[in-house]
Amino acid sequence: MMLARRLAALQRLGRSAAGFALILAAWQWGAEWLGIPAYILPLPSAIAARFWETRAVQLEHLGVTAMTTVLGLAIALFVGVLLALAVIYVKALQAIVMPILAAFNSVPKIAIAPLFVIWFGLGLEPKIVLAFLLALFPVFVNSVTGLAEIEPDMLDLSRLAGGTPFRIFLKVRLMHAVPYLTDAVKVAFPLALVGSIVGEFIGGNSGIGYLILSGQFNLDTPLVFAALASITAFTTLGIGVVALLERLFLRWRPSRRAR
Repeated sequence: MMLARRLAALQRLGRSAAGFALILAAWQWGAEWLGIPAYILPLPSAIAARFWETRAVQLEHLGVTAMTTVLGLAIALFVGVLLALAVIYVKALQAIVMPILAAFNSVPKIAIAPLFVIWFGLGLEPKIVLAFLLALFPVFVNSVTGLAEIEPDMLDLSRLAGGTPFRIFLKVRLMHAVPYLTDAVKVAFPLALVGSIVGEFIGGNSGIGYLILSGQFNLDTPLVFAALASITAFTTLGIGVVALLERLFLRWRPSRRAR
């Protein structure tokens, strides 16, 4: 059974790789055949060459973006879980916190990003704040769902077994919420990355967003595409790490056992 699942996974991976290679081949020869200028749509071979030429610079700028993204996401996890706990255990706060967060989430963060540059300057702070704000709402919503939507019979059974409120929280509510939190991270991580890059677009002197702007100003389109490839690789790696942790530590999850 395990071997069959692994073979099926390898087949899916092979089909995905073949489809991606086909797209690149069509792009390579189609762009040449149509005569599309390189400054509009560079060839994949040119992008790969530019990526290799600037790998050290890209790694340096990507490190800055990764730091602000991870810090913003970590703060969002901490604040989102705390707000969820406050809403669950203090019912009166539901009428205050939920509408405020919902209203704030509807405000385009890109529109208020210049304010953070004015308030915090051109350093890392506005990027971290933007990453935090974009990641906060999905973390909060999933935290509330995971911590609150538990079968009442399970809570009653825990109390009958002599569980204290703290142990019930630790062993029942928190364990029930962990899969929801990992799902939230998968959604919040790309959003936090968007926040960091937007901050670099508006007011930054480092980061992968700054590198993209440099390529735009110099009409270095292959560099822009190479930076986008770096962003894609970083996002894929981040989500892949979360999925790996799920596979290692959340085997008890029903959706995992069904696979």
